[in-house]
Amino acid sequence: MTKPLLAVTLWCVAFFLAIVGLITSGPGNPRFTGTVVFDFKPFCQSFVVQTDKGFVLLEWEDGTLFFGEGDSILGPLHTNGLQSLKVEGRGVMTARFETWVPDLAAAQQVFRERCRLAPSTPLAGPAREPN
Repeated sequence: MTKPLLAVTLWCVAFFLAIVGLITSGPGNPRFTGTVVFDFKPFCQSFVVQTDKGFVLLEWEDGTLFFGEGDSILGPLHTNGLQSLKVEGRGVMTARFETWVPDLAAAQQVFRERCRLAPSTPLAGPAREPN
């Protein structure tokens, strides 16, 4: 009887420690700063943010709508799902992480497809290939 009780007790302790470890460690440092590089409001709720890790396609859900190309965004830009993001000098918004792409050409393509933009529609954003 002692061995099953000991096994159950050890399992409970290990489970508890695993849960505490997940809660306290979190996803690392989810705070990134990026710049909005493509935006096509009011016709499309999707926009692209350039970070030091590439380009992120986000979809605006709620909060401040007064942002555009060139604005700085702070928050968990590379984390899946709905995220609360700070638009520097403008307020807070909620946006959904859609996808990540590594280069400017892929970001333009994904943005055009998401917003249903014709290939002839110019994308005049401050996006630059990272050096």
